[in-house]
Amino acid sequence: MWRSVPEKYTLTAALLICLCAVHGQQVLEADLDRFNAFNQVENGWCASDATISLLLPDSATLWLFGDCIVGTKVSTFDVNDANTTMINNAAIIEDNGLLRAHFTGTWQDPGSLIPSVDGDIFWPEHATVENDTLKIFAVRIILEDTGVPGFNFRVGTTHMARFTYPGMEHIRTEEVSSITDSTMRFGTHVLEEDGFKYIFGKKDTVVNGLKYPVPMLARVDSTVDEPWQFYAGEGNWTYDCRQAVPVGDRPMSESFFVHKKNGKYHLIMHEIWLIGELYILEADALTGPWNRAASGGIEKKFAVISSPEKNFTYNLFAHPQFGNGDDLLISFNVNNSDFWPIYDDTRHYRARFYRMDVDEALQAAVPDTLDIWADFTGTGTSGDIRTADRDPAALHLWAHGRILHLENVGSPRLLEIFSADGKLYLSKRIQPDEAVSLEGIPETVLLVRLSDRHGSVVRRIVNTY
Repeated sequence: MWRSVPEKYTLTAALLICLCAVHGQQVLEADLDRFNAFNQVENGWCASDATISLLLPDSATLWLFGDCIVGTKVSTFDVNDANTTMINNAAIIEDNGLLRAHFTGTWQDPGSLIPSVDGDIFWPEHATVENDTLKIFAVRIILEDTGVPGFNFRVGTTHMARFTYPGMEHIRTEEVSSITDSTMRFGTHVLEEDGFKYIFGKKDTVVNGLKYPVPMLARVDSTVDEPWQFYAGEGNWTYDCRQAVPVGDRPMSESFFVHKKNGKYHLIMHEIWLIGELYILEADALTGPWNRAASGGIEKKFAVISSPEKNFTYNLFAHPQFGNGDDLLISFNVNNSDFWPIYDDTRHYRARFYRMDVDEALQAAVPDTLDIWADFTGTGTSGDIRTADRDPAALHLWAHGRILHLENVGSPRLLEIFSADGKLYLSKRIQPDEAVSLEGIPETVLLVRLSDRHGSVVRRIVNTY
């Protein structure tokens, strides 16, 4: 459920920054209609993050998502957690106001749109359509115990998942051969200009012991299947990614968007490390330089996000196909550090949408203050979280010697064990503090769900001897 942003593996004291309640000049306006468009998605989609879009050749829109909740709802924002499954990626195609989810299997027994490979999963980035093939960039995620709850994974290399279009049948997923540097990830944003297809990415950089990504840029003449050219500085391009140089020194979030207006280029992003701030950078070329203000770059903070204690936000993307010429539709993801609220109110795991005035953002003297609940109350009750007969913090479970050990369960419950991509391995009723055999279940990362009449809790474990 957690996105692949640098804050997952580099947490700093910046997480403790206090966001002051100041008010700006209305750079952003909440778009409740666009948010509510996802309230009634056909085929079981309930909530997700990532929220990346692509205008398709037939004028429909492809939406790409990371970890998704798929299943049935009790009400608009309340899911039936006994009849839902978490998958690692999915898509929605929006056509003439109708939205339908795409993944493998059925909504009763779903699997990820981009299948896992050797136990590793994929989180999508941006995409492109070439002829009758949809090509989705995706980061390979290696699930492993890092000792940090919620962040038990390692970010891998850039892959490309191919699908027929409009059939949406998976063809294959393979590593992008032009990228031989494992610290680079490409596919953040793909755009076409002057006969080239430009592909933005990031490269992990370590300065004074702090790791963060800086922006990179590649291009191809016509198809992403040909050898890539990487920006090498001073207007030069190289086919060797090891000779590539960053197109700026500004630390980047894993997701960002580059927009052109009035002959200028604007990079719009959410601050890294889960800091609830939105920034816009301006440059004369796609190659930037996308520098921080301290390095002479044009950089402006145009919004500060106010959110409850356990909510956090990350990874902005823009959706220009829904703009009206004077504004730009943007979104950023919302998540929660506690698993329970997500199932009781999916707005804890749904993107927020805003109309953005790019010119006002560049001139913002005081950032707008955004309240992620104030304008997105809809028909649900954001504060009414069911808590009866459950204390997720007290639950303790671990796997060792092919045995799942549980402590502080408290009452008989339904135990379900899934693979990381949603395959069900075991389902049985258990008694409090019962030990359960894991014989026949692969030695890998597993999702364990305990459910009763009040709801469920999910934990990740590693099945080992």
